[in-house]
Amino acid sequence: MLYNLGNSLGFIVGLGVALAANVSHDDEATLWDRGIAHVAGSPAAAALTAATVVFFWGGLVYTKAWSNGAPPNPSLNRQGDLLSGIGAILLGTGLIMMGNPWLAASAGVLHAAGKFGSALGGTAMWQGSFVQARLADLCKDLVLISRAPAVLAGVAALWRELALLESMQSLLLSLSFMCCCLIWAVADWLLLSPDGWVKPVAGRLAGSMIVKG
Repeated sequence: MLYNLGNSLGFIVGLGVALAANVSHDDEATLWDRGIAHVAGSPAAAALTAATVVFFWGGLVYTKAWSNGAPPNPSLNRQGDLLSGIGAILLGTGLIMMGNPWLAASAGVLHAAGKFGSALGGTAMWQGSFVQARLADLCKDLVLISRAPAVLAGVAALWRELALLESMQSLLLSLSFMCCCLIWAVADWLLLSPDGWVKPVAGRLAGSMIVKG
């Protein structure tokens, strides 16, 4: 439900801004034309729209998988992971077309790798003095980590818009993007395994801060 809350928020705000965009007096584009241009007016727009649809589908599958609480239905949960991985590939493709390869590498490649690895499961051990973890658990961590560049980009964009205040529409897009990233990150956190790296490290850091406080 959290995944689809973010998906819906991002799509609705983006479409609303596109429909409300200022146009010149000689522009005969209708609201319908602007809406179509937003969702499929270019290969990049079509890729991002397709990614949103696949992510939304995956969110519905996750919701069904977790409908009875933990543990989830393993088959449906894997389907949700696979759909999210496909959506990440489409998202990365759209971001590359838009000229943003660095964000594509994190939001696309890293996210897809995390989701596909989580879906495939299997066991791979990293031998070390302290670390010996299952691949699927680490891939769940990777999904959350892949959000970091997007969150940083969102913070920078929001800060710039707040400082310049040039366009309310740009400010609204930046704010909605930040909200979506945080909502998705919360959903990623809820799917983390306690046997991975992120949750135990976060728990130790939180405990250390409480003790020092």
